[in-house]
Amino acid sequence: MEERTDIELVELARKGDKDAFGVLAQRYQVIARRFAMRLVGKEDSAQELAQEAMLQAYLSLDRLRDPARFKSWLCGIVLNICRSHLRDREIAFFSLEAIMGGLQFYAVPLFNVPVTPEKIAEERELHRIVLDAINALTSKDRDATLLFYYAQLSLQEIATLLDISVGAVKVRLHRARQRLKANLLAQHPEIIPREKRRRVMIKVTIADVVKRERKEEEGRTYAPYVIVLQDEAGERALPIWIGLHEGETITMGLNEFSTLRPMTFNFFVSLLQAINAEVEQVRVETLKENIFYAIVKIRCGKKVSEVDARPSDAIALAVLTDSPIFVAEDVLERAGVDIPPAAKASPERKGVESILKEIEEWQRQMQAQLRRGIPPEEFAKARDDLMAAVFGD
Repeated sequence: MEERTDIELVELARKGDKDAFGVLAQRYQVIARRFAMRLVGKEDSAQELAQEAMLQAYLSLDRLRDPARFKSWLCGIVLNICRSHLRDREIAFFSLEAIMGGLQFYAVPLFNVPVTPEKIAEERELHRIVLDAINALTSKDRDATLLFYYAQLSLQEIATLLDISVGAVKVRLHRARQRLKANLLAQHPEIIPREKRRRVMIKVTIADVVKRERKEEEGRTYAPYVIVLQDEAGERALPIWIGLHEGETITMGLNEFSTLRPMTFNFFVSLLQAINAEVEQVRVETLKENIFYAIVKIRCGKKVSEVDARPSDAIALAVLTDSPIFVAEDVLERAGVDIPPAAKASPERKGVESILKEIEEWQRQMQAQLRRGIPPEEFAKARDDLMAAVFGD
């Protein structure tokens, strides 16, 4: 009897030969128990579940379409029984990093971390969320995912068990990870570590540019500008210190203030236009050690580039090219301030108005000086002083 093939033994068992099925059970009981052990992690439970799988296989033998595949069919029954068993008890929670990144899942904690009731509750909730997401996959993707991450089977073992190629296993796992990532991010973004989350960008406008005096350590006073960004909801504002030149450029750009000759940022915009490039958006993405970091997204034909920039430079380009400005939500949370409910939805930009008056006054003085001209003797002396400074006496 033991020399008979699986096909012969299945046919005999279907006819009521219990000894034939006994040979099949003896032939594959070790495999069934080891497989169950990988799934549930406990020897006594694995033994009971493997025996239950054998009983179900005997009662369902007529449903086996291909007797030659008895081994993989039996393992499938073990998988279903263990899966039902795991739903009813708490197990080591899934590693979200492993599910989403393709890393190996370790059922045993890597470090001796003190276990608290809060930690246990969090892990149970995390396990439930991830398991629900896995159960929502198609049956093929779900089985491949459970075998790879729960049972920690190799790709070849999964391919043999499911009677598919290794390439097909890889495809199912990749597809499952993509769907799990999308579903979990959409429904439960709070379980993704903050540093792994995709940044949420908030569109902002320029509320005002204000000139503010600051004192250096030596006691000297200088007057850079502060640009105030405001979210579209009118709830939060983000003040950023910027330089004198950038502040004036932004102020003039907001009011389409023209100058006799192109300024630096006007020249940059002309260069972009000359090569048919456009600024699609600018983003204030990061705040590190009280320093803001921005990105300028530029499109030139089909090529898109993202260039690191100071926020002042990026915002100046955005103003001159009429491009949208965004700020990362976490930056707004850390450095933003709440706008009082009674404040006006559209600020009057009194700071911009004040700065423009100063610029206009400066231009009038310069134009008046040019009209007056410089006396010949002063011009000659200034020229001689310059040559002496550069080339020596």
